[in-house]
Amino acid sequence: MAALLGVLVAAAAAADGADVEALQRLWSGVRDSSEQVVMSVDRGATLWPQTSEQRVRTIVAPVSVAWLGAHVLYLEEFLEDDPEDPRRQLLLALEPAGTPAHAVRVRLFTFARPRHWMHLNYRPPLLARLAWRDLVASPGCDLTVTRAGDQFQGGTLGRNCLDGSSGDSRYLDYQLVISQELYWYRRRTVRQSDGELQEELIGFNRFEPNEARLYACRVAWSASGAARDLRPLVTLDVYEEGGRGRFVTPDGRALELTLHGRDWPFALDRDALILLLQEQGHDTPFATAWAQMGAQQIALALGWLEVRCGSMVPDSNELTQ
Repeated sequence: MAALLGVLVAAAAAADGADVEALQRLWSGVRDSSEQVVMSVDRGATLWPQTSEQRVRTIVAPVSVAWLGAHVLYLEEFLEDDPEDPRRQLLLALEPAGTPAHAVRVRLFTFARPRHWMHLNYRPPLLARLAWRDLVASPGCDLTVTRAGDQFQGGTLGRNCLDGSSGDSRYLDYQLVISQELYWYRRRTVRQSDGELQEELIGFNRFEPNEARLYACRVAWSASGAARDLRPLVTLDVYEEGGRGRFVTPDGRALELTLHGRDWPFALDRDALILLLQEQGHDTPFATAWAQMGAQQIALALGWLEVRCGSMVPDSNELTQ
């Protein structure tokens, strides 16, 4: 029994380590995002879609800081036309979260003198001089992200990420989705006293948030093949211009979801939303579902598998289904 327990613990540790390595690979790179303020009490009520937007570039690169951990990323974020004036610089230390399964904890560190450490990923001699005294830990703003298919989803937990930029007491709720195709984030500023939303900001890559909707697709699977035995499997976020999400069923089938709308994939010009399901690596879908263009929901039911997608409302990010 002890030997079996040891094997199980070792297997779980290996799986956790694989998730950390996968997140490091997936997060690293250059992301160009369109960022918009959905609402702000400080700037007056705003309507969706907002006419003004900012172009933001985020650079994430692995760096070697052994005393901080085996998997460390440097993040630098700036407005697209002003790389010499970063608005955010972070060190991200990745480690297994333990629970839930496939979760990664991201410890956040800011810099005591941010400008001194600009472009740190390109300056190994400077990186070698980095010490604990140069960092400021932000434990309340640590992220917990969970692997779901080929995505990582998550963000801050609770009300401990305090916002000191205003006079009254506020906290930040930061959520993000990372995949090969999608880099999405949302930052909410909430008043501590009554939970009243003060500001909501959202950023997307690859497509304009005004022109393509983001849908959350809940996938359920049945071991018996009967619809009555369906159990939740994974939730994937996809956008309606060819957004993809990949997952593996418990019986080993590697599947892929694709959602099309304005980028109609066929020769005919159709005003409709189409959800495709196919084997990974195959060009032809084995199941499709249709809905009117702009529909809040689209679903596909096969008995042994069910997919229900609902659009994410811009001002709340809640599913409409």
